Amino acid sequence: MAQKNSQWVPVDALTPKPVLVTGQKPAVNGLTSSWGLQYQVNDNTAYNVDPTDPKYANTTNVLFATDKDGQPMPAQKADGGIDFKEAKEKQDLDGYFKLVTWPVTTNDDGTQCKPTASTPEVTTKIYDPQQDDLVGITDDMSTAQKNTNLDAGWVIDTAFYKYDVPRPDDPTITNIQNNADGSLNASGSVYTGKLDPVVSGECTPSKDDTHPNTVTLFGEDPGNPFKEGQSKSSDDLVKSSDSWGFRLGEAVCKVDPKSKQGGSWQIQDTNKQYPSPDPGNKYNGYRRYHAWVTESASGFGLTSFFSNIGTAYFVSNENAPDGKLSVTVPHTKNGILPANSVVTFKGTVSPINMAWSSGGLGMTDSRLAISMKQNAASDWTPLLTTPANTFQRDAAVGTASSAADSASGLTLNLTKTAASTWSWTLTISADRFTGYNGDDETQKYTFQVKMINPLNVPSDPASINRTVDMTPTTLTLERYDIFQVAGKAYKYVNGNIRVPETKGTLVHITWPGNSSTDVAVGDQGSWQATPPEGINQGKFTAQVSSDDAESADTQSSNFRGGNESAAVSHALEFRPSTSSLPFAGGWPLSVLRILLMLILGLAGFVACLRNRQESRY
Repeated sequence: MAQKNSQWVPVDALTPKPVLVTGQKPAVNGLTSSWGLQYQVNDNTAYNVDPTDPKYANTTNVLFATDKDGQPMPAQKADGGIDFKEAKEKQDLDGYFKLVTWPVTTNDDGTQCKPTASTPEVTTKIYDPQQDDLVGITDDMSTAQKNTNLDAGWVIDTAFYKYDVPRPDDPTITNIQNNADGSLNASGSVYTGKLDPVVSGECTPSKDDTHPNTVTLFGEDPGNPFKEGQSKSSDDLVKSSDSWGFRLGEAVCKVDPKSKQGGSWQIQDTNKQYPSPDPGNKYNGYRRYHAWVTESASGFGLTSFFSNIGTAYFVSNENAPDGKLSVTVPHTKNGILPANSVVTFKGTVSPINMAWSSGGLGMTDSRLAISMKQNAASDWTPLLTTPANTFQRDAAVGTASSAADSASGLTLNLTKTAASTWSWTLTISADRFTGYNGDDETQKYTFQVKMINPLNVPSDPASINRTVDMTPTTLTLERYDIFQVAGKAYKYVNGNIRVPETKGTLVHITWPGNSSTDVAVGDQGSWQATPPEGINQGKFTAQVSSDDAESADTQSSNFRGGNESAAVSHALEFRPSTSSLPFAGGWPLSVLRILLMLILGLAGFVACLRNRQESRY
């Protein structure tokens, strides 16, 4: 028999079926001379010779492979030799041959040997294996049965002809366990939050179930990194054995119909196999893995070359960003919002997972995601998410950089302020804050930041609430005389809808001579003021210098100010009040009575004078 594809098969060109050899004489015990031993060997040995050769005419114990017609088999030489070259090439065998015999033992009288009372453990299988079909093998026989039959025989010799035991196929690493599917990306790496991941992949299973192929997983020793070429040359494997890595475990290559190689395997890196000074798997670090297969069918225990290299980057969940956030809102000056006005959002962040590269390996960083929400609405508006490699571990303190978001068109400016801390500033165009409808809630916004680690797991958010009011107050004048000035205060929404200014907003009035008065807006936006005593001419000016849009900052306790309206001016007019005209219902009744008495008294006085003059004549 011989090996073909590492499986034992009958040799079709020699003995496709077992050849029975008879004629041997029973062995005789108690020999006293070497001549007697030689004689017994001649009688008990089967010779692979041509029985038609006259030299062996008297030899009955002849082994010579012939076909059913008595013709020698192709690999059977006439001189009794075996043409292993012919046998190998005709059947495409591996080149490893075994010569096996199954002895049939008889007594001196030719009867079959059987167990006795003193030897009950001896079975007929030992004396006559053929009676239990334990002789020879066939192509369609199962591997298990082949092994059983071979174990029942005696291997009397082996032969090799151009025998090259093929290495088993290399395994493949396809997956390193993480929180998702764990499949290796194009660079052969995976981000995982597990320090003891299960590494798995594909392999080619053995054709002999009783001699399976075994996968061995190795984790890289940082002190002796994996070397290139270990998957190409057996010489390189031997020369660089110190760089194979730490042996982490073994697993049988199991048949798997879903696998391209026909089999699959998985081994857990328990993170307990790394000897000092290796610290084991740590967050913000990495481990590289490779594996090989060892076959057991040939008896040589050959290994494959190494698999591809799979890299696990160990990432932790991120902490919430620093809550010391600030928002600065622009305001109108003289009723107009300055050109290119922006809302400025600032903060600091200290990501745990930072980008770095070492020896051609790279790990990306966590991303900073910024969003805002109008409190009257339900949805968050994404503003910016930093791209990969924004937070560089190796960047020097003081390094300024920027990160752009193509979706929003916004740019984040960053400065590294410490080994793992960046300050950041995001400017948001004022025209992004729309939707004010006169309801104060539509001017209130929440600004939020959070970190997203390389596994796309977000941290808890940090946020700040601010009023974003960039709509100026519009003042109108309804009266402007020396007795009273008055008007209305409105905000115009969508260009033509008037919304009364918030009650309590202060209107600042500057009188002729630069004295001033502050009056509060009342119901429906109305306001009024009385000029100071003594002012009866000149121009006054009214303006809202701050509408208290934001009040005090909740985090800094500093007043941020509000919008300034356009100023309105007018000359004070002397306009007699209707209350100063007699009989117009403007004077009190007591005053009228006094005037009436004075008039009557004056009339009486005039009448008396007239009577005296007349009496003289």
